[in-house]
Amino acid sequence: MQVSVILFFSAVFGLLSLIIGFISGWYVNDVVYALRNQDQYTQHPEMYDDNGVWINEELYSVKFVTEDEDEDDNH
Repeated sequence: MQVSVILFFSAVFGLLSLIIGFISGWYVNDVVYALRNQDQYTQHPEMYDDNGVWINEELYSVKFVTEDEDEDDNH
């Protein structure tokens, strides 16, 4: 075989392998991402009650400050 024929087939094979690898990698990435993110909650779990129903009322938050933190703020 001539060198030019070998180079041509090598280039075509390499290009096709690159395209097939890119497409299959993209597909496998989508499948793995879908399998890993099958959580029940799409929001934060604290926004749902025990039955998995969205809490539709006002939510409050409380911040606890220890005495050490309070003394550091005064200096």
